Amino acid sequence: MQTVSARWNPALATDHGLISKVNVLYGGSVVAEDIPFVDGSVTVDRGSDVRRQLSLTIADPADFPLTETARYGVYGQTLYVESGITYLDGSSELVPCGLFVITQVSGSIHTGPLSITAVGQEILLKRAVFETATSTKGFASAAAFIGTQIAAVVPGASFVNASTNGAGAIATKTWDVGQDVWSALVEVANSVGAELYCDANGTFRLVDVPNIDAAVPVWDVSAGEYGVMVSAEMTTTSDDVFNRVIASGENTEENKPPVSATATITTGPLRYGGPFGKVTKTYQSSLITNGSQAAQTANALLRKYQAPNRSVTLGTIPNPALEAGDCIRVNYGDTAPAPPELHLVQSFTVPLSVGSSGGFTIQTVSGKDDNDE
Repeated sequence: MQTVSARWNPALATDHGLISKVNVLYGGSVVAEDIPFVDGSVTVDRGSDVRRQLSLTIADPADFPLTETARYGVYGQTLYVESGITYLDGSSELVPCGLFVITQVSGSIHTGPLSITAVGQEILLKRAVFETATSTKGFASAAAFIGTQIAAVVPGASFVNASTNGAGAIATKTWDVGQDVWSALVEVANSVGAELYCDANGTFRLVDVPNIDAAVPVWDVSAGEYGVMVSAEMTTTSDDVFNRVIASGENTEENKPPVSATATITTGPLRYGGPFGKVTKTYQSSLITNGSQAAQTANALLRKYQAPNRSVTLGTIPNPALEAGDCIRVNYGDTAPAPPELHLVQSFTVPLSVGSSGGFTIQTVSGKDDNDE
């Protein structure tokens, strides 16, 4: 969860107001501050290549962008969004919700309103392709390669390596002219057991794949008096769930022999060879060149591919400080058949106005009993 004051979480469970702010930037400079809008929401989805997406409704049809440099144009114009709490004493606290590239504007040219769609900074890397053959050779680490490629496409962008293995040595791989940059960077991230995304501040981050067994809950989502839970729907599924991952690699550029490693669930209902069966996911990358690297990749991917088996859709009081990948404690109340659980946040939608449709919905994965209860 983003850094907030000690007042934040208690206020969510009591009386408070909602406040949001949107600024327009062009060429890195603010061209319009605290713009008026009718409605809006920010969707955060850890399962998407572009983690954050903005939907915004503007009332005045005169704001339709008719020139390349218009305020809401689709030629590099960006929107910086903040949302937060107004406390009972009248003070407020805001957290960033994202830096978004405008990709589409539509609506009635006569009466409005205008609907704006904008997405996170990852889109800039997804649009870009390598202009020359590009190799990891000569780079000291996966993080060094990723940071350099991001800076080449998005000058001035911030990059943080918060992963365990991102600073380790990287094998040699070359991408041809025309291959897209983002796919290459995701492959490099996977090879060190990490994931890459752009956070709410517009900073690109390389982080370890979240592990529910080592996670510490950052927010208590409880039913009942002084709780923030509005509703809860639980799902268990076998779709896209695996109990074994085999990660392998063979690097001809470095004349490295084939290597592989296997990560397996050996206990519980999902155990390999148990009632669930033998369900294997294979992953191959030439960036995997030794057994240790293959093992860390297999273990990271196993955490990801076993995660969907137990999930919850929660309706709660809006918490814009939440991050995808956060661990939350879910307490369904004394009358519910399910005990308190720990879950990883997979996706959620932040309403930017009180009247926003849909409310605040959190989709979780990797549910497990909270043994502290």
